[in-house]
Amino acid sequence: MKRLLLLLMLLTLAAAGCDGDDEPSSGTSTSTIPAEKALPAPVEKKRQAIAAAAQGLDYDRLETLLDPKTFSYSFGEMGDPIDYWRRLEKEAEVPVLGDILPTVLSGPWATQGDIYAWPSVHGKPPSEWTPEERRWLRNLYTAQEIRRFRRAGHYLGWRTGIRKDGTWLYFIEGD
Repeated sequence: MKRLLLLLMLLTLAAAGCDGDDEPSSGTSTSTIPAEKALPAPVEKKRQAIAAAAQGLDYDRLETLLDPKTFSYSFGEMGDPIDYWRRLEKEAEVPVLGDILPTVLSGPWATQGDIYAWPSVHGKPPSEWTPEERRWLRNLYTAQEIRRFRRAGHYLGWRTGIRKDGTWLYFIEGD
């Protein structure tokens, strides 16, 4: 089943094409890991648990997967991440948990020290994004939104990180 999902994702990426700005990629401090390399078991276990709970809109399960004392979910908002995401979904009709979080976790990832981060474009300048990464971003963002990230000089979208030990550290958007 995992191989079928990977194949479907790759076919979707191939069909999506590029947005016409495929400059070469250069080295970076954020390491984009080839898809065939496996995540550490605690990271993969947490990634799967988060994605399943998010797809099922199981807020109670998601709450058990994070530590509210150390988890980052907003720049400026204090309180409960679950309540925050519920409010975003209700007020702005943004499908944060059911759509965005599982999509982010299905994409390419990179390492930043002992943190595994999704998507892999987080933490590196747009000039270093690969054509595959830019195509993958179209799963979440319009070409106009992607250009806005490029003009800003960094990725401003939803991102998540899981430490090597399986601790879910953040799911956040913005600056």
